[in-house]
Amino acid sequence: MERANNIRILAGVIKVDIVYESADGTLTAFFDSAGDSPLMYSEKLRNDLKKGLDGRKAPYLMSGESGTFFAALRAEDGFLFMGPMCHEKLSKLGLKQMLRSYGANAEDVRTLPVFTLPEIRNMILLANSVLDNSPLENEELLQLNRIVNAGEEALKRDQEKFIQNEEEENEDSAYRHSYYEEQLLMQAIREGKPADAVRYAENMDKDAGRLSGNYIRHRRNLAMIGIALCARAAIDGGISPESAYRISGYYIDKCDASQDPAYMLHYRNRAIEELAGRVEEKRNRPGSSSYVESAMDYIRKHYREKIYLEEVAESLGISEGYLSRLFRKETGECFQDQVNRERVKRAANLLLYSDLSLTQIAEYVNFPNQSYFGRMFKKYKNMTPRTFRDSYKNKEAF
Repeated sequence: MERANNIRILAGVIKVDIVYESADGTLTAFFDSAGDSPLMYSEKLRNDLKKGLDGRKAPYLMSGESGTFFAALRAEDGFLFMGPMCHEKLSKLGLKQMLRSYGANAEDVRTLPVFTLPEIRNMILLANSVLDNSPLENEELLQLNRIVNAGEEALKRDQEKFIQNEEEENEDSAYRHSYYEEQLLMQAIREGKPADAVRYAENMDKDAGRLSGNYIRHRRNLAMIGIALCARAAIDGGISPESAYRISGYYIDKCDASQDPAYMLHYRNRAIEELAGRVEEKRNRPGSSSYVESAMDYIRKHYREKIYLEEVAESLGISEGYLSRLFRKETGECFQDQVNRERVKRAANLLLYSDLSLTQIAEYVNFPNQSYFGRMFKKYKNMTPRTFRDSYKNKEAF
Protein backbone atom coordinates (compact mmCIF):
# COMPACT_ATOMS: atom_id res chain seq x y z
CA MET A 1 0.00 0.00 0.00
CA GLU A 2 2.77 2.41 0.92
CA ARG A 3 4.72 1.61 -2.25
CA ALA A 4 1.59 2.10 -4.38
CA ASN A 5 1.06 5.49 -2.80
CA ASN A 6 4.70 6.43 -3.49
CA ILE A 7 4.32 5.41 -7.14
CA ARG A 8 1.17 7.54 -7.42
CA ILE A 9 3.04 10.52 -5.98
CA LEU A 10 5.93 9.89 -8.40
CA ALA A 11 3.57 9.86 -11.41
CA GLY A 12 2.03 13.15 -10.29
CA VAL A 13 5.41 14.82 -9.79
CA ILE A 14 7.11 13.78 -13.02
CA LYS A 15 3.91 14.05 -15.13
CA VAL A 16 4.59 10.71 -16.83
CA ASP A 17 2.13 7.81 -17.09
CA ILE A 18 3.09 4.84 -14.93
CA VAL A 19 1.53 1.38 -15.18
CA TYR A 20 2.20 -1.48 -12.78
CA GLU A 21 1.74 -5.09 -13.90
CA SER A 22 1.52 -7.61 -11.08
CA ALA A 23 2.64 -11.22 -11.34
CA ASP A 24 -0.89 -12.36 -12.24
CA GLY A 25 -1.07 -9.84 -15.11
CA THR A 26 -3.30 -7.29 -13.36
CA LEU A 27 -2.65 -3.73 -14.60
CA THR A 28 -2.81 -0.69 -12.34
CA ALA A 29 -2.67 2.80 -13.88
CA PHE A 30 -1.07 5.52 -11.74
CA PHE A 31 -2.49 8.55 -13.53
CA ASP A 32 -5.85 10.24 -14.04
CA SER A 33 -7.06 8.56 -17.23
CA ALA A 34 -5.98 5.27 -18.78
CA GLY A 35 -8.04 5.93 -21.91
CA ASP A 36 -5.15 7.19 -24.00
CA SER A 37 -2.27 5.21 -22.51
CA PRO A 38 -0.30 2.97 -24.89
CA LEU A 39 0.94 1.06 -21.84
CA MET A 40 -2.63 0.09 -20.93
CA TYR A 41 -3.76 -0.70 -24.47
CA SER A 42 -0.78 -2.46 -26.00
CA GLU A 43 0.19 -5.86 -24.64
CA LYS A 44 2.87 -6.07 -27.32
CA LEU A 45 4.47 -2.86 -26.02
CA ARG A 46 4.57 -4.25 -22.47
CA ASN A 47 5.99 -7.57 -23.68
CA ASP A 48 8.70 -5.80 -25.69
CA LEU A 49 9.66 -3.83 -22.59
CA LYS A 50 9.75 -7.02 -20.45
CA LYS A 51 11.95 -8.74 -23.04
CA GLY A 52 14.31 -5.78 -22.82
CA LEU A 53 14.75 -6.50 -19.12
CA ASP A 54 15.92 -10.09 -19.75
CA GLY A 55 19.41 -10.53 -18.33
CA ARG A 56 19.55 -6.93 -17.14
CA LYS A 57 20.14 -5.57 -13.69
CA ALA A 58 19.42 -2.00 -14.80
CA PRO A 59 16.04 -0.70 -15.98
CA TYR A 60 15.39 -0.85 -19.70
CA LEU A 61 14.72 2.20 -21.86
CA MET A 62 13.23 1.66 -25.31
CA SER A 63 12.72 4.09 -28.17
CA GLY A 64 9.06 4.01 -29.21
CA GLU A 65 6.95 5.48 -31.99
CA SER A 66 7.32 9.14 -33.08
CA GLY A 67 10.50 9.70 -31.07
CA THR A 68 8.98 8.74 -27.72
CA PHE A 69 10.61 6.64 -24.99
CA PHE A 70 9.22 3.94 -22.70
CA ALA A 71 10.93 2.45 -19.66
CA ALA A 72 10.53 -0.85 -17.79
CA LEU A 73 11.71 -1.66 -14.27
CA ARG A 74 11.62 -4.99 -12.48
CA ALA A 75 9.81 -5.16 -9.13
CA GLU A 76 9.48 -7.90 -6.50
CA ASP A 77 6.17 -9.18 -7.82
CA GLY A 78 5.83 -7.66 -11.25
CA PHE A 79 6.91 -4.86 -13.57
CA LEU A 80 6.65 -1.08 -13.59
CA PHE A 81 6.31 0.67 -16.95
CA MET A 82 6.79 4.41 -17.68
CA GLY A 83 5.90 6.41 -20.76
CA PRO A 84 5.53 7.81 -23.25
CA MET A 85 8.33 10.30 -22.56
CA CYS A 86 9.20 12.83 -25.24
CA HIS A 87 12.69 14.08 -25.97
CA GLU A 88 11.38 16.55 -28.57
CA LYS A 89 8.04 18.35 -28.85
CA LEU A 90 5.46 16.10 -30.46
CA SER A 91 2.87 17.70 -32.75
CA LYS A 92 -0.81 16.91 -32.26
CA LEU A 93 -0.74 14.86 -35.47
CA GLY A 94 2.37 12.99 -34.36
CA LEU A 95 0.79 12.33 -30.98
CA LYS A 96 -2.34 10.90 -32.59
CA GLN A 97 -0.28 8.69 -34.89
CA MET A 98 1.72 7.41 -31.93
CA LEU A 99 -1.42 6.58 -29.94
CA ARG A 100 -3.08 4.84 -32.88
CA SER A 101 0.04 2.75 -33.51
CA TYR A 102 -0.43 1.25 -30.04
CA GLY A 103 -4.22 0.93 -30.32
CA ALA A 104 -4.87 3.68 -27.77
CA ASN A 105 -7.60 6.30 -27.88
CA ALA A 106 -6.48 9.19 -30.12
CA GLU A 107 -9.58 11.37 -29.99
CA ASP A 108 -8.91 13.87 -27.21
CA VAL A 109 -5.13 14.04 -27.17
CA ARG A 110 -3.24 15.83 -24.41
CA THR A 111 0.06 17.60 -24.75
CA LEU A 112 3.04 15.60 -23.55
CA PRO A 113 5.83 17.33 -21.61
CA VAL A 114 9.29 17.41 -23.17
CA PHE A 115 12.31 16.14 -21.22
CA THR A 116 16.03 16.14 -21.84
CA LEU A 117 17.75 12.75 -21.93
CA PRO A 118 19.40 13.36 -18.53
CA GLU A 119 15.95 14.18 -17.10
CA ILE A 120 14.54 10.93 -18.48
CA ARG A 121 17.49 9.07 -16.97
CA ASN A 122 16.94 10.72 -13.59
CA MET A 123 13.21 9.94 -13.61
CA ILE A 124 14.02 6.27 -14.18
CA LEU A 125 16.53 6.34 -11.33
CA LEU A 126 13.91 7.91 -9.08
CA ALA A 127 11.36 5.23 -10.00
CA ASN A 128 14.00 2.60 -9.29
CA SER A 129 14.47 3.99 -5.78
CA VAL A 130 10.70 4.11 -5.18
CA LEU A 131 10.58 0.38 -5.94
CA ASP A 132 13.26 -0.13 -3.26
CA ASN A 133 15.61 -1.65 -5.80
CA SER A 134 19.36 -1.53 -5.26
CA PRO A 135 20.93 1.81 -6.29
CA LEU A 136 22.22 2.06 -9.84
CA GLU A 137 25.18 4.08 -11.02
CA ASN A 138 24.29 6.67 -13.64
CA GLU A 139 27.06 5.47 -15.90
CA GLU A 140 25.73 1.91 -15.72
CA LEU A 141 22.28 3.08 -16.77
CA LEU A 142 23.72 5.10 -19.62
CA GLN A 143 25.72 2.17 -20.93
CA LEU A 144 23.01 -0.46 -20.57
CA ASN A 145 20.28 1.57 -22.22
CA ARG A 146 22.45 3.42 -24.72
CA ILE A 147 20.78 6.75 -23.91
CA VAL A 148 23.96 8.70 -24.35
CA ASN A 149 27.06 7.77 -26.33
CA ALA A 150 25.05 5.29 -28.39
CA GLY A 151 27.09 3.77 -31.17
CA GLU A 152 30.31 5.40 -30.00
CA GLU A 153 32.50 3.31 -32.28
CA ALA A 154 30.32 4.08 -35.31
CA LEU A 155 30.44 7.75 -34.37
CA LYS A 156 34.23 7.69 -34.27
CA ARG A 157 34.40 5.97 -37.65
CA ASP A 158 32.09 8.57 -39.16
CA GLN A 159 34.18 11.35 -37.64
CA GLU A 160 37.37 9.92 -39.06
CA LYS A 161 35.77 9.62 -42.50
CA PHE A 162 34.55 13.22 -42.28
CA ILE A 163 38.05 14.45 -41.37
CA GLN A 164 39.58 12.56 -44.29
CA ASN A 165 37.09 14.07 -46.73
CA GLU A 166 37.70 17.55 -45.37
CA GLU A 167 41.47 17.15 -45.65
CA GLU A 168 41.10 16.10 -49.28
CA GLU A 169 38.73 18.93 -50.19
CA ASN A 170 40.17 21.78 -48.13
CA GLU A 171 43.66 23.01 -47.47
CA ASP A 172 44.75 24.06 -43.98
CA SER A 173 45.51 27.53 -45.29
CA ALA A 174 41.81 27.99 -46.09
CA TYR A 175 40.84 27.18 -42.51
CA ARG A 176 43.50 29.55 -41.16
CA HIS A 177 42.26 32.24 -43.53
CA SER A 178 38.65 31.62 -42.46
CA TYR A 179 39.59 31.82 -38.77
CA TYR A 180 41.56 35.02 -39.34
CA GLU A 181 38.64 36.61 -41.20
CA GLU A 182 36.29 35.50 -38.43
CA GLN A 183 38.39 37.32 -35.84
CA LEU A 184 38.38 40.45 -38.01
CA LEU A 185 34.59 40.16 -38.32
CA MET A 186 34.10 39.82 -34.55
CA GLN A 187 36.37 42.79 -33.89
CA ALA A 188 34.58 44.95 -36.46
CA ILE A 189 31.30 44.29 -34.69
CA ARG A 190 32.77 44.98 -31.24
CA GLU A 191 34.06 48.30 -32.59
CA GLY A 192 30.76 49.19 -34.28
CA LYS A 193 31.90 49.12 -37.92
CA PRO A 194 28.98 47.72 -39.98
CA ALA A 195 30.51 48.09 -43.45
CA ASP A 196 33.78 46.41 -42.44
CA ALA A 197 31.91 43.63 -40.66
CA VAL A 198 29.82 42.77 -43.72
CA ARG A 199 32.91 42.84 -45.95
CA TYR A 200 34.77 40.40 -43.69
CA ALA A 201 31.74 38.11 -43.56
CA GLU A 202 31.47 38.01 -47.36
CA ASN A 203 35.21 37.29 -47.64
CA MET A 204 34.70 34.28 -45.38
CA ASP A 205 31.88 32.77 -47.43
CA LYS A 206 34.03 31.28 -50.17
CA ASP A 207 36.43 29.57 -47.72
CA ALA A 208 33.99 28.36 -45.07
CA GLY A 209 34.24 24.72 -44.05
CA ARG A 210 31.44 22.44 -45.15
CA LEU A 211 28.65 22.44 -42.53
CA SER A 212 26.38 19.94 -44.28
CA GLY A 213 26.41 17.58 -47.23
CA ASN A 214 23.34 19.38 -48.52
CA TYR A 215 24.21 22.75 -50.09
CA ILE A 216 21.09 24.58 -48.84
CA ARG A 217 21.54 23.28 -45.29
CA HIS A 218 25.22 24.21 -45.48
CA ARG A 219 24.35 27.82 -46.38
CA ARG A 220 21.60 27.96 -43.77
CA ASN A 221 23.92 26.66 -41.05
CA LEU A 222 26.64 29.05 -42.15
CA ALA A 223 24.28 32.03 -41.94
CA MET A 224 22.69 31.04 -38.62
CA ILE A 225 25.99 30.28 -36.89
CA GLY A 226 27.41 33.55 -38.17
CA ILE A 227 24.46 35.50 -36.78
CA ALA A 228 24.77 33.81 -33.38
CA LEU A 229 28.51 34.56 -33.17
CA CYS A 230 27.97 38.17 -34.20
CA ALA A 231 25.31 38.62 -31.54
CA ARG A 232 27.82 37.65 -28.87
CA ALA A 233 30.41 40.02 -30.35
CA ALA A 234 27.82 42.82 -30.23
CA ILE A 235 27.22 42.08 -26.55
CA ASP A 236 31.00 42.33 -26.04
CA GLY A 237 30.75 45.67 -27.83
CA GLY A 238 28.39 46.98 -25.19
CA ILE A 239 24.80 46.42 -26.32
CA SER A 240 22.46 44.56 -24.00
CA PRO A 241 21.99 40.79 -24.39
CA GLU A 242 18.25 41.34 -24.80
CA SER A 243 18.75 43.63 -27.80
CA ALA A 244 21.35 41.35 -29.37
CA TYR A 245 19.24 38.23 -28.97
CA ARG A 246 16.12 39.95 -30.27
CA ILE A 247 17.92 41.01 -33.45
CA SER A 248 19.72 37.70 -33.95
CA GLY A 249 16.58 35.68 -33.15
CA TYR A 250 14.60 37.45 -35.85
CA TYR A 251 17.18 36.88 -38.59
CA ILE A 252 17.92 33.31 -37.52
CA ASP A 253 14.20 32.61 -37.82
CA LYS A 254 14.21 34.16 -41.32
CA CYS A 255 17.15 31.97 -42.36
CA ASP A 256 15.49 28.88 -40.95
CA ALA A 257 12.34 29.51 -42.99
CA SER A 258 14.16 30.28 -46.25
CA GLN A 259 15.06 27.85 -49.01
CA ASP A 260 17.11 30.39 -50.99
CA PRO A 261 20.86 30.55 -50.10
CA ALA A 262 21.07 34.10 -51.48
CA TYR A 263 18.39 35.28 -49.07
CA MET A 264 20.05 33.43 -46.19
CA LEU A 265 23.27 35.38 -46.70
CA HIS A 266 21.25 38.57 -47.15
CA TYR A 267 19.59 37.99 -43.77
CA ARG A 268 23.00 37.23 -42.26
CA ASN A 269 24.39 40.51 -43.59
CA ARG A 270 21.37 42.48 -42.37
CA ALA A 271 21.85 41.00 -38.91
CA ILE A 272 25.51 42.01 -38.97
CA GLU A 273 24.63 45.54 -40.06
CA GLU A 274 22.05 45.96 -37.32
CA LEU A 275 24.22 44.46 -34.58
CA ALA A 276 27.31 46.46 -35.53
CA GLY A 277 25.14 49.52 -36.09
CA ARG A 278 23.70 49.24 -32.60
CA VAL A 279 27.24 49.08 -31.19
CA GLU A 280 28.15 52.11 -33.30
CA GLU A 281 25.21 54.04 -31.85
CA LYS A 282 26.36 53.25 -28.34
CA ARG A 283 29.96 54.23 -29.06
CA ASN A 284 28.73 57.56 -30.44
CA ARG A 285 27.22 58.19 -27.00
CA PRO A 286 30.41 57.84 -24.97
CA GLY A 287 28.80 59.03 -21.76
CA SER A 288 25.89 56.63 -21.96
CA SER A 289 25.28 54.74 -18.73
CA SER A 290 23.98 51.21 -18.29
CA TYR A 291 20.81 52.70 -16.78
CA VAL A 292 19.99 54.64 -19.95
CA GLU A 293 20.84 51.63 -22.14
CA SER A 294 18.57 49.39 -20.06
CA ALA A 295 15.79 51.98 -20.18
CA MET A 296 16.15 52.23 -23.97
CA ASP A 297 15.83 48.46 -24.21
CA TYR A 298 12.69 48.66 -22.10
CA ILE A 299 11.23 51.26 -24.47
CA ARG A 300 12.05 49.13 -27.54
CA LYS A 301 10.34 46.13 -25.99
CA HIS A 302 7.25 47.88 -24.59
CA TYR A 303 6.67 50.71 -27.08
CA ARG A 304 3.15 49.40 -27.81
CA GLU A 305 2.19 49.74 -24.16
CA LYS A 306 1.83 52.69 -21.81
CA ILE A 307 5.31 53.43 -20.51
CA TYR A 308 5.79 55.30 -17.27
CA LEU A 309 9.14 56.74 -16.19
CA GLU A 310 8.40 55.78 -12.60
CA GLU A 311 7.93 52.09 -13.47
CA VAL A 312 11.09 51.95 -15.60
CA ALA A 313 13.14 53.63 -12.85
CA GLU A 314 11.73 51.21 -10.27
CA SER A 315 12.66 48.23 -12.45
CA LEU A 316 16.25 49.57 -12.57
CA GLY A 317 16.37 50.22 -8.81
CA ILE A 318 16.90 53.99 -9.12
CA SER A 319 14.75 57.04 -8.52
CA GLU A 320 12.50 58.58 -11.15
CA GLY A 321 14.28 61.93 -10.88
CA TYR A 322 17.75 60.39 -11.30
CA LEU A 323 16.73 58.48 -14.44
CA SER A 324 15.11 61.61 -15.87
CA ARG A 325 18.31 63.61 -15.34
CA LEU A 326 20.43 60.84 -16.89
CA PHE A 327 18.24 60.84 -20.01
CA ARG A 328 18.46 64.59 -20.39
CA LYS A 329 22.23 64.58 -19.86
CA GLU A 330 23.12 61.64 -22.10
CA THR A 331 20.60 61.94 -24.95
CA GLY A 332 19.75 65.63 -24.87
CA GLU A 333 16.08 64.67 -24.71
CA CYS A 334 13.61 63.81 -22.01
CA PHE A 335 12.37 60.28 -21.40
CA GLN A 336 9.04 60.81 -23.20
CA ASP A 337 10.89 62.14 -26.26
CA GLN A 338 12.71 58.82 -26.50
CA VAL A 339 9.44 56.92 -26.19
CA ASN A 340 7.86 58.97 -28.99
CA ARG A 341 10.97 58.65 -31.15
CA GLU A 342 10.83 54.86 -30.90
CA ARG A 343 7.13 54.81 -31.72
CA VAL A 344 7.67 57.04 -34.76
CA LYS A 345 10.48 54.74 -35.92
CA ARG A 346 8.20 51.70 -35.69
CA ALA A 347 5.37 53.60 -37.36
CA ALA A 348 7.66 54.54 -40.26
CA ASN A 349 8.37 50.86 -40.92
CA LEU A 350 4.65 50.10 -40.93
CA LEU A 351 4.00 52.95 -43.34
CA LEU A 352 6.58 51.52 -45.72
CA TYR A 353 5.99 47.81 -45.38
CA SER A 354 2.34 47.33 -44.42
CA ASP A 355 -1.09 48.22 -45.75
CA LEU A 356 -2.42 49.39 -42.39
CA SER A 357 -4.25 52.71 -42.37
CA LEU A 358 -2.84 55.73 -40.54
CA THR A 359 -5.42 55.27 -37.81
CA GLN A 360 -4.48 51.61 -37.40
CA ILE A 361 -0.77 52.42 -37.28
CA ALA A 362 -1.32 55.17 -34.69
CA GLU A 363 -3.23 52.71 -32.54
CA TYR A 364 -0.70 49.93 -33.07
CA VAL A 365 2.27 51.97 -31.81
CA ASN A 366 0.12 53.37 -28.96
CA PHE A 367 -0.27 57.00 -29.92
CA PRO A 368 -3.48 58.30 -28.30
CA ASN A 369 -4.98 59.49 -31.60
CA GLN A 370 -4.14 60.09 -35.24
CA SER A 371 -3.71 63.84 -34.74
CA TYR A 372 -1.05 63.38 -32.08
CA PHE A 373 0.59 60.70 -34.22
CA GLY A 374 0.80 63.17 -37.11
CA ARG A 375 2.41 65.87 -34.94
CA MET A 376 5.01 63.52 -33.48
CA PHE A 377 5.80 62.00 -36.87
CA LYS A 378 6.38 65.41 -38.42
CA LYS A 379 8.54 66.41 -35.45
CA TYR A 380 10.96 63.52 -35.96
CA LYS A 381 10.65 62.87 -39.72
CA ASN A 382 10.03 66.43 -40.97
CA MET A 383 6.98 65.34 -42.95
CA THR A 384 3.53 63.94 -42.35
CA PRO A 385 2.92 60.18 -42.25
CA ARG A 386 0.93 60.33 -45.49
CA THR A 387 3.66 62.26 -47.31
CA PHE A 388 6.23 59.78 -46.01
CA ARG A 389 4.25 56.80 -47.32
CA ASP A 390 3.44 58.46 -50.67
CA SER A 391 7.07 59.43 -51.28
CA TYR A 392 8.12 55.83 -50.81
CA LYS A 393 5.44 54.58 -53.22
CA ASN A 394 6.53 57.13 -55.82
CA LYS A 395 10.11 55.87 -55.57
CA GLU A 396 8.90 52.30 -55.99
CA ALA A 397 6.93 53.26 -59.10
CA PHE A 398 9.90 55.11 -60.55
